[in-house]
Amino acid sequence: MLVDLEDAYRLIAPRPIVLITTVDKDGRINAAPISWVTPVESEPPIVIFSTSYESDTYRNVSETEEFVLNLVPERIKKQMYTCGKSFPRGVNELEKAGLNWEPSEKVKPPRIVECPVNLECKLDWIHQGPEYVVVAGRVVAAHAQKGAMKAGRLNVEQVKPLLHVSGKNFVIGDHETGL
Repeated sequence: MLVDLEDAYRLIAPRPIVLITTVDKDGRINAAPISWVTPVESEPPIVIFSTSYESDTYRNVSETEEFVLNLVPERIKKQMYTCGKSFPRGVNELEKAGLNWEPSEKVKPPRIVECPVNLECKLDWIHQGPEYVVVAGRVVAAHAQKGAMKAGRLNVEQVKPLLHVSGKNFVIGDHETGL
């Protein structure tokens, strides 16, 4: 069956949902849900995500060259949706969603307390596409809450990461299978 090219990305789903936290040059917090995210290198650790030119996330990363990638567990799905609403620039989405944050170790954007995994990143490069921007960040600090890792990898049974299929459709990554 031939699939329309505009639907091709749906064939490589589900993808993890993250909340990207940034701050603007005045220190105002922004949080945006993104599922266009993936690691691209392990040494040095580099992650990428894609967003729009109009997003506060892109503007803030362009100004400060820092962001935090926060892995979204299933239990904060509603709060993640709140962060995705269109608020005026400068509004703290974490506050609107009732989420808690704490200072990061090496970057100015905060880590989200309810997210079991946080990757603090400094801008490595930006690719400007025709209608999108791909942002690459070098991970400068990685945090995992107690129980979030098992045998050196994500403990999916404990974390229950929210995975995006398409639109408002998700699955929960809550079990592992081996060969």
